[in-house]
Amino acid sequence: MAFQIIRHAFSMIFGNLGQALRVSIGPYMILVLAYIFTFVLLGDSVDYLDNMPDAEMLTELSGATVIITVLLLLGLTLFTFGWIAVSWHRFILLEEYSGMLPAIADRPIWPYVGRSILYALLLVVIAFPLFFVFGLIASPFLAAGIPIGSFIVFLAAAATIAFVWFQIALALPSVAVGNPITMGQAWAASSALSGTIFGVAVLLVLINGAADLLIEQITQTAPIIGFVLDVVVQWLLLMLGVSILTTLYGHLIEKRPLIG
Repeated sequence: MAFQIIRHAFSMIFGNLGQALRVSIGPYMILVLAYIFTFVLLGDSVDYLDNMPDAEMLTELSGATVIITVLLLLGLTLFTFGWIAVSWHRFILLEEYSGMLPAIADRPIWPYVGRSILYALLLVVIAFPLFFVFGLIASPFLAAGIPIGSFIVFLAAAATIAFVWFQIALALPSVAVGNPITMGQAWAASSALSGTIFGVAVLLVLINGAADLLIEQITQTAPIIGFVLDVVVQWLLLMLGVSILTTLYGHLIEKRPLIG
């Protein structure tokens, strides 16, 4: 069934490719332009500060500028990802179509971002001891020069983290459609398919790993092609992750059948 969910998520994207591009390309372009504008502006500021005689003032101003810039870009990036995810959830679950730019007004984008941050922080707390334990398990394989053993151990660790994410993040689509459920409710609802969800997590980790390896190999010989491919793959992985959550929510919470 894990393959069926992955296949359903892919068909969700490519079966609605025009709408997938509408909910994502516009926000992505705004984000990219914001990054370019910020770096150009920051470069001009650094040039200006470099000509100031007071080195101490230069350090204080440049440090404050970097901190403010990072916080602003982080907030914009989180908002953009939330904007895309909410728009895609609402298209699939509510058949809410987007124009060239998905709607922002009356959309629960910040609540979605807030929940995502909360779940991500919880995941970090879980990940530290988990990877420590898996590291101890993998160390004998590394010491013995058995890479396949350590690979399997770290694959299991990454898949476990992804599994926990899907179990709790099942609540995110509910925020997007305006019928929020709690993390506990999401976990309880997803427990019926916990084995399948773990299989989905394993497949997604393998897809990510294979994509990273492919892009790395291409970038070494053709950097421009590698960069373009990386942008496309990262977009696809984002949409795939959101589509899997949408699929799980539709099937487990709204009791929709799986197709594909």
